[in-house]
Order: sequence, then structure tokens, then C-alpha cells
Amino acid sequence: MSLIFWTQIVLIVMFALFAYAILKKKAYFLISGFATRADAEQEELIRNGYPQGVGRLFFFLAAGLAVIQILSFFGFSHSFEIQMAFLFLGLFGGLILLSRKEIPQKRKRAFITSSVMAVLVIGGVSVLLLTGSRPVAVTFGPDSLDISGMYGEEISYQDIQSSELLERMPDVSYKENGFGFSSFAKGWFKTKEYGSALLFVDMRKQPVLLIKTTDGPVFLTGASNAQTQQWKKKIDEKTDAPAD
Repeated sequence: MSLIFWTQIVLIVMFALFAYAILKKKAYFLISGFATRADAEQEELIRNGYPQGVGRLFFFLAAGLAVIQILSFFGFSHSFEIQMAFLFLGLFGGLILLSRKEIPQKRKRAFITSSVMAVLVIGGVSVLLLTGSRPVAVTFGPDSLDISGMYGEEISYQDIQSSELLERMPDVSYKENGFGFSSFAKGWFKTKEYGSALLFVDMRKQPVLLIKTTDGPVFLTGASNAQTQQWKKKIDEKTDAPAD
């Protein structure tokens, strides 16, 4: 099973256990900041249904994530991306609604804090994902090719040893310094067959262009199969490097 699969399972189990502990065992100390409140505030929050609401929110998140996970076994695509969107929207939306159950003198501050956090986190993650999943752009200059965007790189034609088209992306062991989400990978990753490599790929796309350089292997996929093949042709024209 992949790392993404186990991440999904851990999230489901974690939220389910927290929901059970809060709703059934009344382990309200698990709620951030609750244990440090004054006794009078804790009692008022319990009367308002705040900790119970947190427990129901965690149960809702666990159930929703589990349903999406089950659907993935029946061919439902992009389950991890949908789970993350559901998690962020559900969690922050729930926190905003729960601010109404705060003690009166802290409700406004709780609402503002939750709203600002939602905007910053969801906005920041959205920008990161959009940037990371954007198809890479490759420009062929007179002396080098330039890979633009996240973890972009300029490669001199003199440093290119060979290039070839692979039927699929080789297995990746782990991320060293890069962006990895769903099928997208940009930056430095450890591969089982080629060691440390610079990736600009969408794992779902074939073929994959492998450029062997003096600084290590570089893997590329274009927005389409034809674009990837065109890049290979351009490299062959610009270099004297043999194709494997």
C-alpha cells in the first residue's frame, strides 16, 4: 500500500478515536485549550455544548473521510485530493460554527480567529496545490534549456549526457526536497533505480522524459504525450548526446 493510502487511514482512525473519547468518555482535555480554562468557563462551555460539538465535528470528519476512502476502492478517482478538500472545509467550517457555543465574551474573538485561519490556511494550501500541479514549462535557449516554475532548473546542453523516453515513471522511494501531492512531484526525490533525481512529473502521464546530466537524472512530463515527445526531439537537435 502507498504512503498516501496509510495517511488516509491514519486520519480516519485519528478523528474516530478523538470523537469516541470526547463523546463517550468525556475526555474534554483532548480539546485544544479546554484544560487550561477556568473551571467556571469549562462548565459554561459544557452547558453550551461546545466540547460535544467538537466531538460531533470529529465524528463527521471521520465518517466523511471513510466514505470517500471506500468509494476509492470502486474506481472513484482523486480520492485523496477530495478528502483533503473535505477535511479543510469541514474542519474550519465546523470551528466557525462552534464559535457560537463559546462563552459570550469570547464568541466574537473565536469567530474572527477561526475565519482568519480558514482563509489563510485554505487560501495558502490552494495556491500551493495550484502551483505544484501546474504543467511545467520548458524553454530551449541557445546554450541551455530552462525548466520554469516550482523548483525550476536551467540545464546546459553541455551537461546533458543522454535522453530517453520511458513508458512510466520509475518507483519513487521518498521525497528529499520537493513538492509531492497525489500524482504530482516537483523537486528532488529518491528513486529506487536512479537514486537522487530531479522530478517535474505527473505520474499519470506517459511517456516520461529522462534526461541524464552531469548533476544527476531529471524526469519530465509535459501537458500531453506529444509535448513530452517534442521536448525529446528538441534535446536531440540541441545536443550531441546519444539517446539510450
